[in-house]
Amino acid sequence: MRKIPAQELERIGTKLLDAAGSPHEESRLVTEMLVRSSLMGHDSHGVLRFVEYVNHMQAGQLEPGGPFEVIEDNPCFAIADGHRSWGLLTARKAMELAMNKARQHGTGTVVIRNSPHIGRLGEYPVMAASSAMIGLVMVNSYGSQDMVAPWGGINPRLSANPISWAAPTGNEWPFMVDITTSVVPEGKVRVALHAGKQLPEGCLIDHEGNPTTDPAALYGPKGGAILPLGGIVGHKGYGLNLVIELLAGVLSGAGCRGQKKTHTGNGVFLQAIDIAHFIPVEQFVSSVQEMITHIKSSRKAPGVEEILIPGELEYRTQKTRSAEGVPVSDGTWEQLLEPATKLGISI
Repeated sequence: MRKIPAQELERIGTKLLDAAGSPHEESRLVTEMLVRSSLMGHDSHGVLRFVEYVNHMQAGQLEPGGPFEVIEDNPCFAIADGHRSWGLLTARKAMELAMNKARQHGTGTVVIRNSPHIGRLGEYPVMAASSAMIGLVMVNSYGSQDMVAPWGGINPRLSANPISWAAPTGNEWPFMVDITTSVVPEGKVRVALHAGKQLPEGCLIDHEGNPTTDPAALYGPKGGAILPLGGIVGHKGYGLNLVIELLAGVLSGAGCRGQKKTHTGNGVFLQAIDIAHFIPVEQFVSSVQEMITHIKSSRKAPGVEEILIPGELEYRTQKTRSAEGVPVSDGTWEQLLEPATKLGISI
């Protein structure tokens, strides 16, 4: 394990993506977003993805430099086509469009088709929260390998299908919920694999349906599966997963699990709500502050030092890692060196 300054990781990422064929400014923006994910502690959607994105470019699954096309535009909603360009930048533009609609009409909804992986979902609703709005994003993954078992099933038939909300709090950090509808995202299984660590119990089953903590079980020749969110009430995560299939996959026209696809990608649903159209922003923030105070006044369970609000931990982790550097496991570092060597660059 090594700790690398964020600026150095941004230099490395930009250099890798440039060498793989991405326009420099796009490389820089994408790398900045990935490093920010690592700074916040979401390593599964951080620098780990440099290698994946290089591989996707080389395989033709990701085509940087493409247009962001609005194919249907109405006062409160729009449909956008990402043309398999950078999913992270496509989602960013789509949220900006949703926010512009919300400023005029109170709410704005944008769905995206033909978008590669869009990275950490929390990146986008926080854009809305930073502008006194509430943001919502959900994503399905179509045409890719099934990783998540349905409730009561053994064979993987679903994606992790994340969902994220954010809202202003009046603090330095926004309220932010960023979760998958599976117990863990596939990226965190990969982080554990690279670090040579086991996963907590209740995350995975092997190909015969037996519980396992070994991340390698997901990637074996027969393949295991990630379990839906909820443990003994996993039907709740399973149901939420399917809601995202409908809104992000079917409604966007991108597609959903089980449909025959010639390529992979994300169906994305983004929404912004302008608070000022409903109540004064100051009233909203005051209510949130009262709620936070009430929640934190609870007696703490044994071993718990502090009750945190969603979004607070990411803010603290970002401050710590900005000062001390981003932890990068030896396995992830070796993964970064491989494409650099193939591309003939030094990192």
